[in-house]
Amino acid sequence: MYDVLYVADAILKIAKAQEKSLTPMQLVKLTYIADGWSMALRGKPLFNNRIEAWKYGPVIPDIYHATKVFGRNPIPLDVIGDANDIDVTPDDREFLEAVYNQYKGLDGVALSYRTHKAGTPWTKVYVPGVSHIEIPKELIAQHYRELAGND
Repeated sequence: MYDVLYVADAILKIAKAQEKSLTPMQLVKLTYIADGWSMALRGKPLFNNRIEAWKYGPVIPDIYHATKVFGRNPIPLDVIGDANDIDVTPDDREFLEAVYNQYKGLDGVALSYRTHKAGTPWTKVYVPGVSHIEIPKELIAQHYRELAGND
């Protein structure tokens, strides 16, 4: 298991290898989605960092704080390291590439919509006006297992 910033870095480098840049919102949502699918399909999370229910969906605070300087703008490719230097196992890289390729056509708003529509873990824990409510990993795993038909 990794710190979430290693997973986010791998996703950024996978996108960079395809000459694509991601906004902070895309990166947060893709990392969240990848973790959900990893728990559902592989039986293990990618990271243990906290995931919280914020106004516009699930947020991984560690990624948010690391990328908020870019605002709504894409994270420049020149601040991302070598696309061939990814610090995850080959199996995890292949998995992250598959997730990225599945969702790469969606912008941040579309990804956000998918992560906080009715019945998602976010809707089960979000309380308007209340900050920093953690979304339990098991709730996320269960949701993605249902999406996969593994339950």
